[in-house]
Amino acid sequence: MDSRVRGNDGLNPEISVPEKPIRFAIVGAGMISQLHAKVIADMADAELVAICSRDLDRAKDVTNQFGGEPTTDYDALLSSDDIDTLSVCTASGEHATFGVPAAKAGKHVLVEKPIEIHLDKADELIAACDSNSVKLGVIFQLRFLDACQEVKKAIDDGVLGNPVMADCYMKFYRPQEYYSDSRWKGTQALDGGGALINQGIHGLDLLLYLAGDVASVKAYKDVRAHDNIEVEDTCVAAVRYTNGALGVIQATTSVHPDFQQRIELHGSEGTIILDGTEDVWIKHWETFKDGAREIEERAPLEHHGAAAVLEEGGEAHLRQIQDFVDAIVEDREPLINGSEGRRSLDLVRAIYRSAEEGTEIQL
Repeated sequence: MDSRVRGNDGLNPEISVPEKPIRFAIVGAGMISQLHAKVIADMADAELVAICSRDLDRAKDVTNQFGGEPTTDYDALLSSDDIDTLSVCTASGEHATFGVPAAKAGKHVLVEKPIEIHLDKADELIAACDSNSVKLGVIFQLRFLDACQEVKKAIDDGVLGNPVMADCYMKFYRPQEYYSDSRWKGTQALDGGGALINQGIHGLDLLLYLAGDVASVKAYKDVRAHDNIEVEDTCVAAVRYTNGALGVIQATTSVHPDFQQRIELHGSEGTIILDGTEDVWIKHWETFKDGAREIEERAPLEHHGAAAVLEEGGEAHLRQIQDFVDAIVEDREPLINGSEGRRSLDLVRAIYRSAEEGTEIQL
C-alpha cells in the first residue's frame, strides 16, 4: 500500500460517481456485518443488495436496518447478475470457503480481517481472485485513519532516523461469555488462534505497515484467564525487523481492565506513539530536531470491537470500502489487496509456531 494521504474524507476527489453503483451482498449477519451494511448503504456509488446468513431472522435484522434482501441461499447470490461484490463477514476460518466460490463466479471479494486463519487457505483465495480477474480486498481499516497516514509519511521521510525499536501492546479483555456464547470464537477450526489472530491482527497489520517486515520472532503463548477455549488468551513475542530494529508484541484477552492499543516507534532521532484500538490518535511525537509536539488529549471510545466502530461511525471502514469501490471502477489493485492482507497472517503463524516449538522462527 502506498502512503499517500487522500482527502480528509478519505475519498479520491478525482473519482466521479459511476453511472451504475457497485452492488454488494454481505455474507454473515453479525455485528461487523452491520457495520459493512451501514457503510455500503450510505455510499453514493455502492448499493446493498442482499444479506446472507444461516439464520434468516438475523439476516432480516440487518436488512430491516440498512436495506437489501435477506437470504440463506449463498449459491443464488453467486449466480445472480445483480451482484458485483461479496463482502465476507463470517468466521475467520470460513473466508476462503465463501470467497473462493465467489471469485470463481466472477464476483469481487472483500473479506474482513484476517484474510484467513492458515496461509494455504489465504493463498488459495488470492490465487482464485487472480485467476478469475476479480479484485480482492482485506479489511485493515486503521491504515486509512489520518493519524496513521501522517505517521507513515513521517517514517518514510526519515523523521525518526535509523529505526531502533517498534513495539505493539494490545492488552485487551474479553469475558468468559465472549467465547462460551459463540459457535466459533476460541476454536482452532474457525478462529485459528486467540488474542493474537483475532483481537491483535489489526495492531499487527498497522505495526508492519509502519515499521516494516519482521525477520525473526521468539514467542510464548498461554491460556491464563478463560476456561474451555482451544486458543491463547495471552501472547508475547520478541521480534527483529528486516531493517535491524527490535521490538515487542503483546496481545491478550486476559488483562482487565481493557486497555487501548498502543504502538511505540523509536528511532535514532526521536519517538512517535500511537494510541487507540478502533480510533487511533497520536499520543506522543518528539524528535531531536523539533522537540515535543503539543498533543491534544483524547478520550477513548466507550466500547470495543465492532460495537465501538459503530459508535465511532465507521469512518475508517468507509474510507477502505470506498477505495475498494474505486479500485473496481478504475480497474486497479485496492490499497490493501490479498498480498498486503497476507502479511499479518504470515507473522501470526510464525509467532504461533515459535511458541509451540519453543524456538526462534525466521520469516
